[in-house]
Amino acid sequence: MIRKKLIIAFFLLATLPTMAQDADLSLIPYRLGDLWGFASPNKEIVISPVYEEVDFFYEGYAAVKKDGKYGYINKGGRLVIPARYFSATPFHFGFFSEKGAKNAAGEVTNQRTVLFAGATVKANGAEICIDNKGTTLPKCPAIAVGNADEINKANTVTLKSNYSTVIKTDLFDKIEDDYKMPGAEDSYYIAMRGDKYGVFNKTYDIIVPFEYSKIEKVNMGIMPYLIVEKDGLKGMTFGNGSLYMPIENTSLKTVSASGGNNFIIFTKDGKTGLKSSKYKIVAAPMYTNIVYDGNGGFILTGDNALKGFCFLNQNIVEPKYQSIKVMKGGEYILVTEPSVKSKIGGEQNANVGKKGYINSNLIEFFTN
Repeated sequence: MIRKKLIIAFFLLATLPTMAQDADLSLIPYRLGDLWGFASPNKEIVISPVYEEVDFFYEGYAAVKKDGKYGYINKGGRLVIPARYFSATPFHFGFFSEKGAKNAAGEVTNQRTVLFAGATVKANGAEICIDNKGTTLPKCPAIAVGNADEINKANTVTLKSNYSTVIKTDLFDKIEDDYKMPGAEDSYYIAMRGDKYGVFNKTYDIIVPFEYSKIEKVNMGIMPYLIVEKDGLKGMTFGNGSLYMPIENTSLKTVSASGGNNFIIFTKDGKTGLKSSKYKIVAAPMYTNIVYDGNGGFILTGDNALKGFCFLNQNIVEPKYQSIKVMKGGEYILVTEPSVKSKIGGEQNANVGKKGYINSNLIEFFTN
């Protein structure tokens, strides 16, 4: 595989400038039959398919496989580092501790930044680090794996109120959680009475009856919702108690996706579907499973155990692939055909194990 794990030291330095590590999406790996090249986002071939395998461009270089070994090409399609490696990882920036060095912006710092990749020169051998001229570095640079904002966010602790200001009445035994509706200062309290959950407001009016085995507060955008459970089935209400989804689902989960998109994965009568927070069915309940991928989008599993995908723009690739890998950002997915010959849609699949990219507009960057 092109992306073999680098065995290098990782250092967490909040003072290190952020280094670009995302793939360059101006050129997309394109497969023609069994060979790979690159195409523009509108599927015009830019670099002819002559390679056995390629990766995306990172920092101006892409790893490619030729005659069983890996090298690197630039965006002009020229092989700038010969194909002599048994594995190759994408290029990215790292740093060496070095007094008086200059960083990528030309500023004097205690860290010298360097563009490097990992590679192996022997089969099953140890990885080395090389620069963008193919020269072996004396040691592998360190790379930053976080920033100050992420560190502070991870260490932030939310303190839960003890509700000491709420007067105890026969209405409830204990308060489990609370929330506010947008534009209102009044609090709503999720409470238990006996073994049942309900919701009341600050004037002790019952908003949601005490008849549920569980109530969970969730937020989609600024609006609070409640997932309510009764007799083993789940539904959803708005924070004001009005019904949003009937109590008829064996599973119900909200997802806050990238770009401020919110979705609900629900399972009813053994079939799983996907709904947006704007009352629209995105994927009909016809799948055995739907899972949100952290890179963006939803992996769909069909009755045949094959995989499909729902992009965040709600375009759907139906389940017909052995596996799906989502590129960071969710704009592209890498699909792999089933590893055995099978009939899909009544037709025999002859492209056993082949891979290819599909974008969020359902453009396929491969020709079988």
